[in-house]
Amino acid sequence: MSPIAVGSSYSNNTLKTGEAKLWILLVGVNEYQDSGLPSLRYPAVDCQGLKEALVKATKGFPNKEVIIHHDFAAQSPTLETIRSSLQRIVSQTQSQDSILLYFSGHGMLDPHTQQAVLCLADTRKDDLLSTGLGLQELLQMLEVTAANQQIVCLDTCHSGDFKLLGGNAGSARDGNIPENLFNSAPTLMKVLQQRASKSKGFCALLSCDQGQQSWEFPELGHGLFTYYLMQGLLGEAADSQGIIEADGLYKYVYRQTLQYIDKLNHQLRLINQQKLDRGDSKLHPEYPLQTPKRIVEGVGELILGFKPDAVESHKQRRALVIDGFANKKTTTDLSRLFAGSGNFEVELFPQQGQSWSEIRRTIQEFLHKGDQSTTQSVSHLGTIKNTPTSLLYLRGHIEEIEDGEAWLVLGDGMRLSRSWLRHELRRATKSQQIIILDCPEATTLNNWIEDLHSGTEQGQCIIAGASIAQAPELFSQTLLETLSAANPQAGLPIAKWITQLQTALPAKGVKLDVCLSATQAVIDILPGNINIVFQQLNEVALNAEKQQEEQKNLLSPDVNNLPTVEFPYLPSSQSLIEQPVSVTAPITADYVTEAPPQLNFQLDSQQYSQIEYLLKLSVGSIAPAILKKTLKKATNSQELVGKLTTHLLPEKQQSFQQQAIAILEQSTVESQSKSDNSSRISPEFISKCERELAYAVGPIARFVVQDILKSYPQISLLEFVKKLSAGIRDPQKALEFENRILGN
Repeated sequence: MSPIAVGSSYSNNTLKTGEAKLWILLVGVNEYQDSGLPSLRYPAVDCQGLKEALVKATKGFPNKEVIIHHDFAAQSPTLETIRSSLQRIVSQTQSQDSILLYFSGHGMLDPHTQQAVLCLADTRKDDLLSTGLGLQELLQMLEVTAANQQIVCLDTCHSGDFKLLGGNAGSARDGNIPENLFNSAPTLMKVLQQRASKSKGFCALLSCDQGQQSWEFPELGHGLFTYYLMQGLLGEAADSQGIIEADGLYKYVYRQTLQYIDKLNHQLRLINQQKLDRGDSKLHPEYPLQTPKRIVEGVGELILGFKPDAVESHKQRRALVIDGFANKKTTTDLSRLFAGSGNFEVELFPQQGQSWSEIRRTIQEFLHKGDQSTTQSVSHLGTIKNTPTSLLYLRGHIEEIEDGEAWLVLGDGMRLSRSWLRHELRRATKSQQIIILDCPEATTLNNWIEDLHSGTEQGQCIIAGASIAQAPELFSQTLLETLSAANPQAGLPIAKWITQLQTALPAKGVKLDVCLSATQAVIDILPGNINIVFQQLNEVALNAEKQQEEQKNLLSPDVNNLPTVEFPYLPSSQSLIEQPVSVTAPITADYVTEAPPQLNFQLDSQQYSQIEYLLKLSVGSIAPAILKKTLKKATNSQELVGKLTTHLLPEKQQSFQQQAIAILEQSTVESQSKSDNSSRISPEFISKCERELAYAVGPIARFVVQDILKSYPQISLLEFVKKLSAGIRDPQKALEFENRILGN
């Protein structure tokens, strides 16, 4: 089997040993010697970026060779060099090997033979078959090679039909060539399908369908199709096991390509409506659909690589939430939602110890830190552009004065002038801006929007809402409601969110003013990360099962050498933040039996969960075993706390006793019967979990909760909470979730 073959045990062995070789040939052509073939902007960087993404994804394949030809490579993409590389691959491949070919550039039909031709740097339009690489020739070479597995990726002007049409700023791989010469779709599809039918190991991925354009967008720095190929190979298309296979990669690229065009067009429609409202009839044209195609027959799972290690060390999405009304609950909930399903790094102002006198400096640092964010780069040439997004939420009162100036009044009477805010927003030019003004009873928000609008190149959105005096929270509550109801698979682009708010807010009596300027880049309020959440939940669940098995082995009676255990300590009686510190502690024989406890003292499920959680903060993962064993010996709550305390470090005992007694004094139940901590979890508690989890992972929370309950019908309350927190990406946020659920 090959490195791109069915994921069998033998295939896995060949990946580790390097018995099978992966051949990668990447070709990109920007500049053509024939002036009749127009230059393109991104094939070279597409080619280089894809190389770097593939190198990362195939890090686990020790036996591979990457051959790359583009305008800036050592060997230019001429017909002679491409044929030479192909012949070398064909002559040296073995049956267990795999081949991946990628071409980015122009494609045409020969007017005499109607054969599809890939145009290389020295291709002449008047002699296509002699100077270009015919698709038939390429497929014939692949047909005679010994390699069983072959993948061909074509990102041409129109890899679905090879037409070349004119484009615009977001342009097609274009050229001014008569359209009637290049209607190659039926021929192309027929040729590729014939090739696929002859081999169970052939797959072709095309950037778009017949009659469509393959778009290039400057804000992405790549062709749309290849951009998502790269993102998929960098881990976005990996399954729950971290495997990237051809079918999953195609589905990811297909979905993301369609969504990007749809989001961009929705944005353009909203901008065009704004232009019409101003009497401007010069509208932006919408982008035609681009639908990636796949041609494959009889192929099993083709493994392309594995999810690379994470390399991003900073957030590209940052939010500053400023509440001039002293941190109302809805604002806090919004902040948590921005951080969770919005994937923002959120700062909420004011926090303890912060003074309102710091507000100007805080805003300046926030806006200009966003400008300093760098793009994620896979190489100098193959940069993947991730435009930073800055979200500034301002909540306060509007105050107008006679000279035309206006002020936003915040806490402690601190004022921000409209002119100062406008100046700071216009200085910040390298990130997308989402500005939300929450100003109850305001009547001049349209003036604020007009004044703050800067039309930055990266795109800007301003949303301003004025709730009525009797219900000042209506605006922020509606923001929270609409974001919580968003489709977790697709996320929520800012334009669609605005459309929802334009329907929901006026019906509640809330005045809404908006302004959107982003004709090139899509602005997302929620980026859509449901697949990542599900994958991480599955990964953590698998790791948890593995750890449980290891713990089971650790607690067996045959243990001779006792390890060093990492114990967390509890800083104070008021804090439940885990801060690990390593100490050496023996695991005594008293805790190595697996016999079910004969309990003298019974706790209800809520008390059991809280005590176990509290104990874990002090002694780590051994806590369940200690509690289970100690319950066998305790006859009342005081004795239970006393026995548990003996297992803690001296400086932590008093704090633990205080908190444990407070928990047990609520409703201790004395019993001589056997304790069962898998008590039924109440619907009210389930609803609470769904609500709290949604702040961290978005609307997927409901599905996660129901999936766990269905998969583990006898799950205990504590185990239920632990499995929920395992799906939260940020460890600190996961701990905070547990605190909110178990600490109340």
